[in-house]
Amino acid sequence: MHRHLLVTGQSQAGSSLLYSMLQRALRDFNIPGPEFPARAVIHMPGNTCSRRGHDLFDFDRIVAAAEGRKRLDAIVMLRDPRDILTSYDARLPDDYVCAADRSYFVNAQGGPQQILPGVLEIHAQIAALAASDSLPQGVILLKYEHLVDEPRRVQNLLADCLELTFDGDFSQYHPREIATHGPELTGVRPADAPREARWRLAYHRDRIIDQFTRFPALHQIVEDLGYEEDRSWFDRFVAEEGVAAVSA
Repeated sequence: MHRHLLVTGQSQAGSSLLYSMLQRALRDFNIPGPEFPARAVIHMPGNTCSRRGHDLFDFDRIVAAAEGRKRLDAIVMLRDPRDILTSYDARLPDDYVCAADRSYFVNAQGGPQQILPGVLEIHAQIAALAASDSLPQGVILLKYEHLVDEPRRVQNLLADCLELTFDGDFSQYHPREIATHGPELTGVRPADAPREARWRLAYHRDRIIDQFTRFPALHQIVEDLGYEEDRSWFDRFVAEEGVAAVSA
């Protein structure tokens, strides 16, 4: 049976980067792009692969389209919500791209619209997909941080877990090639360079405090994903903001 590999996940979590790596290195798959809905690709002959973040919300219909036709596998990209909440797009200079409750759709043909699901809704949909029995092989939950810190190890794990064959090397990927795959990771560093957590920068402190104060459910997500053990990091963040305000 032929196969379809679905790449999806949180906004600003590296699905574009992974998809570009797959386009470069994965063998025996038809990989159009940069972004195609799975249901527009799955009927193509042979093995296919697609990438679209909001296919999370079309999952039941994707399963129905694949049934009896192709084996369906899914790689779901995750990232520290604090980095997602401080993501930016050069086409949106006056606001952050993603918020806990909703995110921007940046259309080249019109002005930005804050009409897309936010971090909380997308996380809930990821949890539902991960619990689905429609994927007998399970779901690969892949953290952006692991992909950029250990690209070769991630590639080997994907090869083993999903029975994929590669003839290229993820670690040789360079961000200059991402220009053809949209602005999601504009300015991303080379895949094997040291990574810094953007959300820790002082000028993002107000943003983090605001989002985690208004949407406390974010704390549980950060802990469930293993980025923190408790909320002490937030207490320190608030204290640092107070010290900075007094100094100013």
